[in-house]
Amino acid sequence: MGVILSFSATNQPKLEVMEFTIQDKSAFDREINFVFSAAEVEQHLDEELSRLATSVRLPGFRPGKIPKKILESRFKEHLDGTLTTRFFKESYPKALAEHDLNPVDQPEINLGNLVRGQSFTYSATIQVYPKIEPTGYTGLSLLEPKVEITDTDVDKMVEEIRRSHGRFEAEANKSAALGDQVMMDFEGTIDGIPFEGGKGEKYLLELGSGRFIPGFEDQLVSAKAGETVMVNVTFPNDYGNKDLAGKNSQFKCFIHEVRVQVLPDANDELATKAGMAQGGIEQLRRSIRERLENDVKFKAKKKVEDAIYEALLKDNVFDIPSRLEERERQYMLEQIKRQYQTRGLDLSQLNLNDQQILDIFGQSAGKRVRIELLLSSIANKENIRVDEARVEEHLREMTQAFGEKAVEVRRMVREDKDRMEDLRHTVLQGMVVEWIIKNSTIVEQPSSLDELMGSDKENNAGLQE
Repeated sequence: MGVILSFSATNQPKLEVMEFTIQDKSAFDREINFVFSAAEVEQHLDEELSRLATSVRLPGFRPGKIPKKILESRFKEHLDGTLTTRFFKESYPKALAEHDLNPVDQPEINLGNLVRGQSFTYSATIQVYPKIEPTGYTGLSLLEPKVEITDTDVDKMVEEIRRSHGRFEAEANKSAALGDQVMMDFEGTIDGIPFEGGKGEKYLLELGSGRFIPGFEDQLVSAKAGETVMVNVTFPNDYGNKDLAGKNSQFKCFIHEVRVQVLPDANDELATKAGMAQGGIEQLRRSIRERLENDVKFKAKKKVEDAIYEALLKDNVFDIPSRLEERERQYMLEQIKRQYQTRGLDLSQLNLNDQQILDIFGQSAGKRVRIELLLSSIANKENIRVDEARVEEHLREMTQAFGEKAVEVRRMVREDKDRMEDLRHTVLQGMVVEWIIKNSTIVEQPSSLDELMGSDKENNAGLQE
């Protein structure tokens, strides 16, 4: 049931009261309807007309002597805009404060007509944040992976560097194996009919790379130059091109060359190519070990944080406003676009439009919103306040990559109110997580590097979140 409150306009002679009603449309949707009396409309019109009369100049009239009817007719658009803005500023914040309403974004405004001698009405439709009483965030038992970097781990990274600096050379009479490249012409058909995008000439494919649909590359193993191989595969049901999804296809592949990879030796020359200015291969190995140790710290911390989030979501089940979830989905879409652009890639290569990607983000967006709301509610409940020194340190870390321009970039960020608010929010969330960890029991879990990194890859399969 709507609640009616009344109050008089501030610093104005007492008139008939302005009223508003608040209607609950759903769990989070509110419609606030405002009514300004005809007397209030009259007073505000006359005040604004008096102000105009002293500042407006019209041919044939002395300053201050322009009739109000002429002013009201000539400047109706200005009067409507000025008065509706004034009424909004008088009433909307008051309604929010009186009913402790915390809107998730700007209101949707529906304005009535502003006419002398008649009351003026407008409505504001909003969604409000849920009220959360967090629970289950103390006394947690959290597993933290404990990984010791071994020489074998370093050796694997050296091998990856060797492969990145290797080259492929054609080898006659070579039977293709996983890890080899084949240069081929191919043409795909479905029920004997070629389809768009299913043809290529002198295409280089590394077998085992996973660039083609499942099963394709495996059927080229053992092929030799000069041979034609018929590859039979089925497009995945979730394939981006719906015209091909789930359909059986056949590819005719003519092999021009089979190329084997030739790797450089693991020596000082390789270290130089990998960016080591001095110290040779031993310095490269030390650098790799240090980087792996940092990666392990980051991944182990993330695993603990993820365990906290899962525990919070399990013990705190609640609905969220649709606008919050939609805003998060849009934010995630922009993030993935920026990531692709940074890598020089085009998101259209996924064969998905924006709406399809937004749909993919649906569940994860809701999860992220709930976690943010829970962390904020815990901060309020436990009186955790953002540390401005940590905000500044976080800002310095963010801008280190700008080198000599870092100082200027930091200044620009500090002057951007919204960006600084986002930065403080991020720091505060990190402080809440630290508080939860301090009030939990951490149990070390021995693990290997492959296990730790492998679990992370599984959790982040597909589009990056």
